[in-house]
Amino acid sequence: MNYADIKYPDIQDGEGIRVALYVSGCHFHCKECHNKEAWDFQFGKEFTDETIEEIVDLLKNDYVNGLSLLGGEPLEPVNQEGLLPLVKRVKAEFPEKDIWCWTGYDFDKDVLNQMALENKTTKELLKYIDIIVDGQFEIEKKMEDLAFRGSTNQRKIDVQESLKKGKIVTLKFGDEARYEEQKPKIMYFESFKKSEKDLTKAPENSTITVNFNPINTIEENVFERQSIELKEEKEIIAAKGID
Repeated sequence: MNYADIKYPDIQDGEGIRVALYVSGCHFHCKECHNKEAWDFQFGKEFTDETIEEIVDLLKNDYVNGLSLLGGEPLEPVNQEGLLPLVKRVKAEFPEKDIWCWTGYDFDKDVLNQMALENKTTKELLKYIDIIVDGQFEIEKKMEDLAFRGSTNQRKIDVQESLKKGKIVTLKFGDEARYEEQKPKIMYFESFKKSEKDLTKAPENSTITVNFNPINTIEENVFERQSIELKEEKEIIAAKGID
């Protein structure tokens, strides 16, 4: 196995301060991948016992939260063979530090239901990984400044809980509210016009449906309306100077 880089200290690839290992070799070739040079399995340096020692020495610092495995593609079969001795060593010496892994493979279909059934190395490797961020980078679902991934299709999976429960256990990244669809909020028409919080003063059969844009900040009494549906049996309009 070859590797492209070791980043330390790293604060972008997982929670807290980390040591990040970028392995070489990937067959996915995602459109607009930010690390195309690492597609080549021969790119970078050879991963050796000395490399493992270097990473272990960095993890000895108390302020380091854990190890992150990226690429390239860490779960390419040849890379799994290279990473297994590393993750076993890390968990043996630093059981309190977590290991994150990014993969373009689908955790359900590819990793659990194929690799882990056919490859003993995969099954062993999963014992030492805490979090997997799965799914290929999709440029159509890209958003700037997402937490720990490039596109919204990618999932944060609790590996050990998933293995224990026999089903996928996903975790929140913490920024989902920026893009998840939210149910429309319902408020009385009178209250909407007056920007009042007391909704008990509104007349019967007078409602308004307001869809809020979840990406924008909504300050008190300031509303951005995307669509409005009015349902009124009768409305009396009066204006000064008009009989």
